[in-house]
Amino acid sequence: MELEKASARLAPRSPWQAVDLGTKLYRQWAAPVLWVWLAFTLVPFGLLLGWSLLAETLWPLFLFWWLKPLWERPLLAWYSHALFAETLTLKQLFQRWRHYALPGLASQLTWRRFSPARSFNTCVWQLEGAKGEQLSQRLRALNSYPSNRAGIMTIVVLHLEQFMAMGLMVLLYTLVPWQFSLEWSDWFYDQGALQMAIASATLYLVMCVTEPLYVACGFALYLNKRTWLEGWDLQLGLTRLARHRATRSGATVLMLLALMLPLPEPATAQPAPRNEEQQQVIELLASPDYMPFEERTERQWKDRDEDSSSWLEEFWKHFFDNLDDDEQPESSSRPFDIPDAVLWILFWALFAGLVIWLLTKVMNQLGLGSQRRDHSPVIPTHVAGMDIRRHSLPKNLRQAVENALAANDIRLALSLMLRSALASLLRRYPVALAAGSTEQQCLRSLKASHGEPLPILYLQRLIQAWISTAWAHRPVDADAVRSLLTHWEQIRAEEAADA
Repeated sequence: MELEKASARLAPRSPWQAVDLGTKLYRQWAAPVLWVWLAFTLVPFGLLLGWSLLAETLWPLFLFWWLKPLWERPLLAWYSHALFAETLTLKQLFQRWRHYALPGLASQLTWRRFSPARSFNTCVWQLEGAKGEQLSQRLRALNSYPSNRAGIMTIVVLHLEQFMAMGLMVLLYTLVPWQFSLEWSDWFYDQGALQMAIASATLYLVMCVTEPLYVACGFALYLNKRTWLEGWDLQLGLTRLARHRATRSGATVLMLLALMLPLPEPATAQPAPRNEEQQQVIELLASPDYMPFEERTERQWKDRDEDSSSWLEEFWKHFFDNLDDDEQPESSSRPFDIPDAVLWILFWALFAGLVIWLLTKVMNQLGLGSQRRDHSPVIPTHVAGMDIRRHSLPKNLRQAVENALAANDIRLALSLMLRSALASLLRRYPVALAAGSTEQQCLRSLKASHGEPLPILYLQRLIQAWISTAWAHRPVDADAVRSLLTHWEQIRAEEAADA
């Protein structure tokens, strides 16, 4: 490795400054690394996506995600050569694939797949080629204190990838014309081929940005750690100094040689005991007694306007100030002087309780919580924002519908019919519904639990007419509404006769 050819300044940095260097490397070489990523992943992704759509399963796409450490190897190889003024072509990357992609790959695809420091440790396997005990020693040395923050950087990039994918999905959804009458739930509950293909393509497009960025930041953290441990900046400085001295004029060198030739025999050196005494003095002065070395990590609050401080800021300031106090006084006049251990226990207990509460709420919303004792679903009072309680429904449905049709209010007429139908069907065919369920989610739940009897098929026709009128702004005519109402009355009459 010729450090003099590095296109970036190799100097000791903080971990986040090193990550910033990685982002600059990515921005400088965004186009070529994108081509490298596409050359190695586009064909495998296309094949696995086709397999996934034909087999109607997500396992092939999960396999592509699991092989991320393999797809990152060509990117790191390109970065490591480009930094030192050597640009690899795609042909060279394919030819050298076996040499840079296989070292340490088996462990990264198995027990080290979920290592948060993957981007950092990959550099040790791929660039240094260490094995066995030497590899273990290098990993311990490079991951020693202070932390390189590779794990936190992985979490940040992971969240960035998810947020970008969701944002792109939302953008695509907002661009779909309203005439298609699509609901946001369709993209999550209807796992059709179209939804799977769009979601997978969206995630792949986001990975075209996040994966080269992730590899560049991990490579920058690796360079920064080696600069701290091996003094690369000092080595470069000494090399430049030696080169500067070597360029001095030859006349000066000849003059010095001429002055040295007539010198007499050199005098005897200082006695050995004096050198030993000097060494002892140097060691004594360098000992911890005379030159103590101490590392300390402390928090400092940013300067803020005192007038705008709130009670929450005062609470957290008092909380973290207590955590920074290494020595607690035996007695204190402050009324809230709580030991650090108690503060940490309270903090993590509150945090764990909040997480458990949120998980319980989400599981109950998704219907994954514990079953109720009576095992009978609770009939909701509202579906898609419509009140289906009995006292809110008209006593004479036909008269209410005819009044709405006389006022040329097709939406109101269908709303009355839909509310009445949902109230009747959910009592006859009880089903568990999450809060905020839409009409289509209600219909899907009824079909999944009770099949497709005649009342549920009627509800499907009624919902289609409602969506066309309320959401697509293509109202059905009054005759179609009366036909639906007559059909509903026939169904009610058959139910009453069977009872």
